[in-house]
Amino acid sequence: MNQKPLFFPFSSLVIYPYCVTLFYFLTTITLSYAVDPYFEACEPKTCGNQTITYPFYIKGIQETFCGFPGFGITCDNTIGFPILNLSNTFYTINQILYQNHSFRVSNPMFSRADTKKGCLSLSPTQNSSLPNNMFYLAHNQTEVRLFFGCDSSKLPRTLQRNKIGCSAENETSSVVALYGDDKNVSFVSKNCRDEVVYAGVEKGVEGGIQEALRNGFRLNWKASDCRECNSTGGRCGFDADIFNFRCYCTDRVHAAKCDTEAANASFYVNGKVHIGFEKHN
Repeated sequence: MNQKPLFFPFSSLVIYPYCVTLFYFLTTITLSYAVDPYFEACEPKTCGNQTITYPFYIKGIQETFCGFPGFGITCDNTIGFPILNLSNTFYTINQILYQNHSFRVSNPMFSRADTKKGCLSLSPTQNSSLPNNMFYLAHNQTEVRLFFGCDSSKLPRTLQRNKIGCSAENETSSVVALYGDDKNVSFVSKNCRDEVVYAGVEKGVEGGIQEALRNGFRLNWKASDCRECNSTGGRCGFDADIFNFRCYCTDRVHAAKCDTEAANASFYVNGKVHIGFEKHN
């Protein structure tokens, strides 16, 4: 049987060298313009139904340089919310408003199921003191005082609704909650023998003082502003070594914002950054 000789069409022989050259060029470009590792490391993460990004960072999942000092949180996927430690008390972060620099937290102690035959067990060691120069109460918040060691039988009927639980140390004594400006504060303080604990709540919550404690309170934060960096395509962070704000961009780390001309030459394909041309600084 006669076999026909193998041959390549003339057009293939002409095109082949150009394909090899183009492949080598694209590979070189991709390697030369790899996305900055700080930018990649500080990709926002999700905890429950919330996005976690600067000034917060998730301990053990995100690098510390992705957030502002003191803003490290943990993610408890069993409850679906991020957790913040404020002065050795763990609070659930229920909502973060990045544009307003505010977030709402609540003490999970007030949301637990009743543990003592219809009486919520509360511990007087829980307090809501705030770290200095980091967080402060937002507008429209107020203070609640929790009185421990109260004899509920001595409370007038008008104050029975203010009984919110039992003392963890003594289930026969009650915990009574009053707003700071309540006219009954003096009377209750004389009839409750144990510690007084202060907690913050948001004003205007429907459902009474117990529901206000479950809802929690709103805080504002103090941290370097991220808006200019974000608006130029960067991801914000903080360099603890020089104690200064950093803007992580696709090309490199910048002081405040990304190089918008270089950023405009970048485009995304399947979630990956590709650079159109080189920008020298």
